[in-house]
Amino acid sequence: MSRFFLSQHPTFGSYSNPVKHRVEASPYFFWWLALTHSEEYIELCRNPSESRFETNATIHQMYADFGDVRYEGDKYIAFAKWWRGKVANGEKRGEFLFAEPKTVKRVELVTDVEEARRLIDSDDELLIRVSRGMQKQHIDNTLKRIFDKELSFEKGRQTRNPNRSNARYSLSSPVSTDNLKMAFEIYEATVQAKRDGRKLKNQQIAEDVGLSIDKRSKDDVADKASDNRALSVAVSRKRKTAADAIANVAKGAFP
Repeated sequence: MSRFFLSQHPTFGSYSNPVKHRVEASPYFFWWLALTHSEEYIELCRNPSESRFETNATIHQMYADFGDVRYEGDKYIAFAKWWRGKVANGEKRGEFLFAEPKTVKRVELVTDVEEARRLIDSDDELLIRVSRGMQKQHIDNTLKRIFDKELSFEKGRQTRNPNRSNARYSLSSPVSTDNLKMAFEIYEATVQAKRDGRKLKNQQIAEDVGLSIDKRSKDDVADKASDNRALSVAVSRKRKTAADAIANVAKGAFP
């Protein structure tokens, strides 16, 4: 039986040459990307027997589930390979981690006594008795009252709320992948500049990643200075968004 995701799962176009914008449309890509930037998690990948992690049950479970996320080369290809990699039970890793568990949803006549007992105790199913001699209209009206009381048929955004997920790992809250994309681009630009021994101003980073704000005036010097400060603040906030997500991800939470 197929499994589904409450949040957008990644599509690749081609696994050997993934389409960037398709991959980035999924928050699960940024979950993986955050793990690749977590110094604590990468250190565990290098040495799973590292003694300082012995008392950290959470990160060890993360490693057992997410595996080694280190990579070289193109990150989109690396993510595609990681997502499609098989875990011990034969499932693809992405489905194993983030898909909702397999459930059997059906309407049927129950004739087995043990099955009836199970249904009585179930929070996910209803057991209803219908006497054969009743009129159909009476049955329909009675079923409607029961359904109105016991079931809620929701539509739209609420049905995709990650807080309702039963997956092994789910988002802590709904997220905007556009915001995550910009946040991680800014974070990675900052990290790369530091590795290269360069110091980039926030305004330069904003220009490099295409971040802009609504400018009030092109002529007033005071407004230009104010716009620059606002742009710098926006860069700092987005960089913090990525940094906070990276700090949380080794604890099993995202973002």
